[in-house]
Amino acid sequence: MNRVVYTPGVWDLIHVGHLNIIKTAKRCGDFLIVGVCSDDLVRLHKGTSPTINEHNRSEMIRSIKYVDDVFIYTDPDQTTQLKLFQPDIFVIGEEFGKQGVPEHELAITYAIGNDIQIKRVDRLHGVSTTHIKNSIS
Repeated sequence: MNRVVYTPGVWDLIHVGHLNIIKTAKRCGDFLIVGVCSDDLVRLHKGTSPTINEHNRSEMIRSIKYVDDVFIYTDPDQTTQLKLFQPDIFVIGEEFGKQGVPEHELAITYAIGNDIQIKRVDRLHGVSTTHIKNSIS
């Protein structure tokens, strides 16, 4: 039986921290679906546009050997994707649900209530898109 894994993210300026989440997610199952946050949703929640547009980010994610499928999402409530993909495991970063986005809590509650295992992946300290952007400017 194939175990489906789903992990969402912005994935702007791909770095080793992103790769860590994706590799960890793939180790959790057989088929990895990676959600890529739409440009509009990034602007809404972060107040800035992503450096790389959603189509290019999704193509970069798709090219990673651990990734089986990519989906661009427009709704911050991952419940929509959890219902659509029916994953066995929902892989999220350590900040998911702690960033003040109420829709993240809805997805966690849905996963718990529907026997979807939640796997949190710790951030690689000192590695972030924000740090990269700040070091460039």
